Amino acid sequence: MSYLLEALGRGLLGRLRDAFEGQLPGLEDDDLELLTKRQADCPTSVDLAIRLGTACLESLRLTEAKAAFECALELGPGGPAAALGLACVHDELGRLDQALLYLSVAQAYDPDDPAIAFAIATCHERRDEPDAALGNYERALTLCPRLRNAHERLAAMAIRRGNWDEAISRYERLTELEPGNLDVLLTLATLHLQRGQPLEAIEQFQQTLLIEPECCDGQLEDAGTLSDQGRLDEAVHTLERLVEKYPGASEFHVHLGDLYVKAGDDDAAIGQYHAAIDLHPNFLEATVKLGTQHLRQGRYADAAEAFNRAVELNDRLLAAFVGLGVAQEASGRAHEAHATFDLASSLEPNSTLLFSETARLHLKAEAAQREAELTPACVQVAKDPGADNLLLEAIRRHRQALLNNPNYADLHYRHGLLLRQIGNFEEAIRAFRNAVAINPDYTKALIKLGICLKETGETEEAIEAFRRALTLREGYVDVHYQLGLLFAQGARFDLAVEEFEQAVAGNGRNIAFRQNLALALQNIGMVDRAAATWQSMCELTREAEGRPRERSWLVQDRFGR
Repeated sequence: MSYLLEALGRGLLGRLRDAFEGQLPGLEDDDLELLTKRQADCPTSVDLAIRLGTACLESLRLTEAKAAFECALELGPGGPAAALGLACVHDELGRLDQALLYLSVAQAYDPDDPAIAFAIATCHERRDEPDAALGNYERALTLCPRLRNAHERLAAMAIRRGNWDEAISRYERLTELEPGNLDVLLTLATLHLQRGQPLEAIEQFQQTLLIEPECCDGQLEDAGTLSDQGRLDEAVHTLERLVEKYPGASEFHVHLGDLYVKAGDDDAAIGQYHAAIDLHPNFLEATVKLGTQHLRQGRYADAAEAFNRAVELNDRLLAAFVGLGVAQEASGRAHEAHATFDLASSLEPNSTLLFSETARLHLKAEAAQREAELTPACVQVAKDPGADNLLLEAIRRHRQALLNNPNYADLHYRHGLLLRQIGNFEEAIRAFRNAVAINPDYTKALIKLGICLKETGETEEAIEAFRRALTLREGYVDVHYQLGLLFAQGARFDLAVEEFEQAVAGNGRNIAFRQNLALALQNIGMVDRAAATWQSMCELTREAEGRPRERSWLVQDRFGR
């Protein structure tokens, strides 16, 4: 797989109403029963009918929402809100024809609304009407040139057609809109690689690797000096003034958090690390420090989740190094490529270590919860197990889970990470090979396999694995593109999954269907990887305790369903 698959899912709306949150008038304290009574007492009020429809729509009381919006539309001109509400209701019901009809009605009220043009384009794209979708996405951008979602969807459609120049143009515009966005830069670099432009890819990968939060005042060094001299209060006050002066400098927030840690102010430290991450979601140092502070305070589950997020961020940087090496190798700069691959190898242990620590902390959190509940532990772990014991227990659980789910690619991948951490490279390579055999588009497994192969002297096979990780395979783009569109239509997607499972029930071949479908959705960015990994770890606990696994692999998708 290539990280380009993620571009296929970007910009999709999970629900049409997400585009119109500011245009369907509803108040946070609106009470459904009270609104129903008020609307009955004043049946000619367009505003009340729309507010009632909005409240019913939020509660998914779709029949009542439809009736309220239809009432508002019949009462007379009141702007596009009633028609938008009806479009959203029909979208929830999977009736795209009717949704488009009412979007057209709304557009007649306000032809210059970019959100309406974008929603119309989305409906046409879901109906596999690319020409109509392209025209309306372009119209949305004419009305609002900074509409990120429209650029992302046009890029996705260009990738589907194999029009790399168009996709590159769209992502170049996205880099102008969000110059520090690591995912956008990584995608643009990979697009150049896919297009056969290694020199341009090298430049973009290098720019990706240079992205980091900037400090904007020399007084940071003064604060460090004060802290080293034991003048902690003065150091804190100095950095507090800097944070107040430069609230957008995430590096200042991290250093202030470090000082709060020294001062023993846990809440303030956590607040500063979160502030830094809010400013720069890809800030690896802040994420690791957040996890470390949770660990210091014994909040093992919180620490594990933070470290798990840090794994994903480190893997992004790892992919950038590998991409740079592949581009250098493609441009004939083999010596530089090998040096870059060596840098990637030196960076990779951060991911392995952080993931292993996540697994340990999950077991610690589990043991602490059992102790708090005063219930017998179902797994024999010492009361105060050492790190090695916890790691071995995590490996045992993954090995047991693989006996029950041998076709689950992500289990093989995570098992490989744990084996690599304890130095069992031969079995780790076997685990990564198994993951790739099941899912040939598994970027992270391909990169880890390549690094392990390079470390064991299999350089040519390693480079081939790196190439496979960064380039798209013919025939897989459209499959993932269609999967993203289907997933964006919740009811149809759930029905399709259930119908497939019923159709193949009993043939023994769909054992890992849901798990590998979840991985495919992660490939296109529709399911949060870090959250999905954490969910999988929790499911291992349920399996170890003999409890059934929950069918909850979609609880953390990007749409919040």
